[in-house]
Amino acid sequence: MLDATLLPLRNDRAALRAMHPDDAAAYAEGTADPTVRRYAHLPEPEYTELSVTALIRGTISGGLERGDLAVLSIADPDTDAFAGSLVLFDFEGSSIEVGFWVHPAYRRNGMAAAAITLAVEFARRSGFTRLTARTVPENHASHRVLERAGFTAGEAVPDAAPSGDHVVLLHYVRDLDPVTLFPLDTLRLRLRLHEHADTPAFQRIYARPDVARYLLDEPWTLAGAARRLSERMAKVGVDDDRTALALAIEHQTMVVGDVQLWLTDVQHRTAEIGWVLDPDYGGRGLATEAVRAVLDLAFAQFGLHRVAAQMDARNHVSARLAQRVGMRQEAHLRQNWWNKGEWTDTFIYGALAGDLSDWSPQ
Repeated sequence: MLDATLLPLRNDRAALRAMHPDDAAAYAEGTADPTVRRYAHLPEPEYTELSVTALIRGTISGGLERGDLAVLSIADPDTDAFAGSLVLFDFEGSSIEVGFWVHPAYRRNGMAAAAITLAVEFARRSGFTRLTARTVPENHASHRVLERAGFTAGEAVPDAAPSGDHVVLLHYVRDLDPVTLFPLDTLRLRLRLHEHADTPAFQRIYARPDVARYLLDEPWTLAGAARRLSERMAKVGVDDDRTALALAIEHQTMVVGDVQLWLTDVQHRTAEIGWVLDPDYGGRGLATEAVRAVLDLAFAQFGLHRVAAQMDARNHVSARLAQRVGMRQEAHLRQNWWNKGEWTDTFIYGALAGDLSDWSPQ
C-alpha cells in the first residue's frame, strides 16, 4: 500500500505532495488545456473548481488515507504552487501504475521528469517493486520523460484508458530494487532513511550555532527543517539510477545526526560524503562509526571508485574524523569560499576503494 507519511517529497525541480483545496482552480484550469485533454485521458469529461474541490475532500483524500490511490500535486519546489498532477493507481501485488500531466505554465523546465523521479522513490519506499505507465504512441513528450526516468517501452496494444475510451496505448515498465539495506545496525548505532517525524530533532541539531558555524546553511528554522527533510526523504541510494543517499544516525533510539553520500560523477562512480553529529554526543566515536559504515557501503555495496569530503578548514573535529576513517588530505584551498561574510579555507579529503580495504565497520 502507498505510505502517505512519506509525503511531501522534493528535489531541485519539483515537489510531490498531497492535494489540498487551494489546488482546485489551477487543477481545473490545467485540465482544460488542449494538450492535457488530448493525451491525459482523464476520468471526467470536464473539471471545475467546485468539482475538483469535492474530489479532493472525498475520493482523493480517501484513496490516500487507504493507500490504494494517490492523486498528488506536482508543485513548484520554491513556491509550492500547483504545477500538475501525478497519480499512482491500479496496484496489483507489488506493481502500481503511474500517470501524470503538467500545467502548461510549467512545461519544458524538466518538472515532469523530476516529479516522476520522486514518484519512483515514493513507490519504492512504499514497498512496490514495479512501476508501469501507459501513453498513446503519439505522445512523444511522455515517452521522453518515461525513458529518461528508466522506464522500458513494451508493446502498443488496444486498451482501455482511465477515461474509459478504448485506444491504442504504449505500455512502459520500470522495475524497482527494493530498499533492503536499511536500517543498517552497527555496534552502537542504527543508520536509517529519513522520516518526516525526524524534523524536530534535526531542527534542534542544525539550529545550534556551533553546528551551523562551519556549514553553508544558516541555523535551521522548523519550516526550513521540514523542507530539508522533504528533500532527504527521496535520497535512498546511489545505485539503480539513484544519485544520493541520506541517512539519519540513531543512538539508543535518539536521532543524533546524519550522513549523506551523493554522486559527483555518475558515469565514473565518484561521490562526496558529508556528516553532522549533535555536539552533545561528541567525543564518543559515534560519528566515526557512522561514517565508516557508509564508506564501507560506498565501496563494497555501491561500487564507487572514489569518495571525497570537503570541509571548512577550521573544522578540526571533522578533519580528524576523516583521517581516522582512512581518508587522506589531498588539498588545502586558501580562502576559496565566501561564506557568512568572510573568506574561508577548505580542506579536501579523499579515499579510494583500496585505501580502506584493511578495515570494516565496528
